[in-house]
Amino acid sequence: MKNKKVISLFLFLFLAVNAIAQNQEKEINQVTELIDRVVKWQNEKTDHVEKYTLTNWHFAAYYIGLMKAFKTTNNSEYQSHLYKIGVEHQWETIPDMYHGDKIAIGQVYLDLYDQKGRGVMIKNLKWVLDAHLLRKKPAPDVRYDKNPYQHEWWSWCDALFMAPPTFAKMYQMTGNKVYLNYAIDHWLLTTDYLWDKEENLIYRDDRYFGKTTKAGKKIFWGRGNGWVYGGLVHMLEIIPKDHPKRQLLLDQFIGMSEALLEIQKADGLWRANLLDPGVFAFLDKKSGALVQSINPVDVPENSSSSFFCYGFAWGVNQGILSKDQYLSPMLNAWNGLKQHVNEAGRLGYVQPVGKDPKPFDADSWEEFGTGAFLLAASEYINYLKTSSDDEISFQKGNVFYENNLSDASKTQDWRMEGEGAVLFKSGWMEMFSPKEASHHVFWCPKDLPENFVAEWEVQNIETEEGLCIVFFSAKGVNGEDIFDRSLKKRVGVFRQYTKSDLNNYHISYYANAPNKPNRPFSHLRKNKGFVKVHVGRPGIPSNSKEVHKIQLIKKMNHIMMNLDGEKIIDWKDDGKSLGPVLGSGKFAFRQMQWTRFRYRNLKIWELKS
Repeated sequence: MKNKKVISLFLFLFLAVNAIAQNQEKEINQVTELIDRVVKWQNEKTDHVEKYTLTNWHFAAYYIGLMKAFKTTNNSEYQSHLYKIGVEHQWETIPDMYHGDKIAIGQVYLDLYDQKGRGVMIKNLKWVLDAHLLRKKPAPDVRYDKNPYQHEWWSWCDALFMAPPTFAKMYQMTGNKVYLNYAIDHWLLTTDYLWDKEENLIYRDDRYFGKTTKAGKKIFWGRGNGWVYGGLVHMLEIIPKDHPKRQLLLDQFIGMSEALLEIQKADGLWRANLLDPGVFAFLDKKSGALVQSINPVDVPENSSSSFFCYGFAWGVNQGILSKDQYLSPMLNAWNGLKQHVNEAGRLGYVQPVGKDPKPFDADSWEEFGTGAFLLAASEYINYLKTSSDDEISFQKGNVFYENNLSDASKTQDWRMEGEGAVLFKSGWMEMFSPKEASHHVFWCPKDLPENFVAEWEVQNIETEEGLCIVFFSAKGVNGEDIFDRSLKKRVGVFRQYTKSDLNNYHISYYANAPNKPNRPFSHLRKNKGFVKVHVGRPGIPSNSKEVHKIQLIKKMNHIMMNLDGEKIIDWKDDGKSLGPVLGSGKFAFRQMQWTRFRYRNLKIWELKS
């Protein structure tokens, strides 16, 4: 009887988990289909093409959302559409090159460059950004009112979505910190001036200082704050965690999140006038006087609501915003937004181009509203992909392999490929290439099981340059042992491991290569093919000489890596788009020729069933 109860319990748990997975996949498919419907509707609309031109901010904000949708759904039609725009416009920005809004299209060019690697895509953009960097006069002046240079600097809050992430992405592609520091320093110039510390919201520009509605409420424009909230997400995705000014932007993101949480409405959405939602309040073009009118119908403003939903979802997914506080509000916002997408795919209740809370209706739509919605929908999919099992639930079983790497006898059965060497000091295995002759890979002789936990400690000896990677689940493309003589000879050259006759996963958790110095992000790739399947959180800081503990977990199709107890990689292989999930196979440490790291206390456990 006892055995029957145990069997029944396991059967129940299996069916329950299977049902959750099926529901999760069903919802992901539904959101993916919704995204496609919205994109197809928008791409067929030509109403605003002549008025705004296809590379101006109006469309660039849509393209930024479309690029996020491509990265999330892997729908190549989205990428092709963006590539076509770039080619047709010769990868150029709008001629008014110092206007912050005009360079927003550069974010898309930079993403396409990252994906396709063609220098022509960013040649003009780099020239434009370099012109910004070289300016000495006039000095930065973020006043807007009565400032003849009001568009030369980021004097209005919208610009913070358009310009700083463009500079930050150029840093991401080139490794040149001058672009990132320019973005951060000028971001802070604007926010120091326009940020209201009492409300943790931002004014559109200085013309709204001191102005209030008849109810005495300050005027904070919904979409203006949406631009900044979305811009904060895109900046924080790029700024390394050890950057001395990152915390300033993180504080802004958390502070604004708290303020937005307080003013979110029952339908999950926000209004054009954030603090006085029943009033439209805008400046008369001629006199500059504040005009106010009562909003007879309480309706959402969905470009701002999309940005706020996006930020909530991103904050929850990154562990920055507490699920206890923000998960339900995020879900409420998403459920509210999708109700305003009609059968054709149009998102309504989007305030037209403006600077302040003005009237609009259910039929109002704009390209930038669609772009913001695509950001929210894509990040919601990212949430769904991990929502049923955000953390890998596992239990260590028997120790499969243990090696403290303390002396040469411990690695006599390991195999080095490339001109690499190891030496042993003070209980550590130090790995390097004599005379920095070549990249190198050091293989553990054991085939790791399909499900395992591996832990080891590392320390950087030389911080000037380097790259550390771990290969795992490595076998020949036909299932051969990687040392099978039928496989091609390998000498440490990267393509021999990523684009030849091996299948494997690999994670880069330290990256400071000469062509991309101080790349902050950890990457997970699936090979054969060198396909970047996941860009994680920052790995080991480039200048760190601390001892770091790495934990790698593989549970069926779920792969996670923790650095000093903090998750930096979390990805599930769907087993479809890039071939079957990889199972058991060899494990190795890889370094570039300039790298000098040391390792100790490698221990690998099987997972308990």
